[in-house]
Amino acid sequence: MLRKEQHKILINVGINMLENKYDNLFIKYGSEYNIDPLLLKAQVKQESNFNPLAVNRISGAKGLAQFIDRTWEEWCDLVPGIQRNIINYDPFNPEQAIHSQAAYMSFLIKLIDQKLTQTMSEKDYLYHWALASYNWGIGNILGRVVKNKVKMGMIQFAKFNYEFADKYLPKETSNYVKQIMKYYCEYQQEEYDNAKK
Repeated sequence: MLRKEQHKILINVGINMLENKYDNLFIKYGSEYNIDPLLLKAQVKQESNFNPLAVNRISGAKGLAQFIDRTWEEWCDLVPGIQRNIINYDPFNPEQAIHSQAAYMSFLIKLIDQKLTQTMSEKDYLYHWALASYNWGIGNILGRVVKNKVKMGMIQFAKFNYEFADKYLPKETSNYVKQIMKYYCEYQQEEYDNAKK
């Protein structure tokens, strides 16, 4: 019979194996789209906890990266990108899901950077804004800044300062970004610790 300590070790080993299962795909598509693979990994941890068959019963989001069909269709119509290699998108296919995630995050980062360069005081928060856009929708972010639809109490969006604007995001979106950035920092620390060994 396993002792408690041994049981905990086995559980942790299983969790680490699951979390590291898709590292090659994060590296492959992170490199292709110039996004830190650890950010992609942190995002998938938050989105699906590395379950390629995950389905959100409320939104209908599917797979590792939790794409909804409508987002996929809009993405395919908007700009040449992931659809060039994927005729029949399968959200439950880990490689297609991570490829789509990386491509879409890259698109969001570029769009935010392009549209908001004049209003952003710094670019340190591009990842934060891209993640918020991934969760809440790029139209919700840009619409409040670019189209001067800054609602009462959301004047911080006008300067596109994430630290101030965070409290005016929907709670789900704010928590989503915070949790991913927490995982991202943990993965960076883990990588740093492993490099020192």
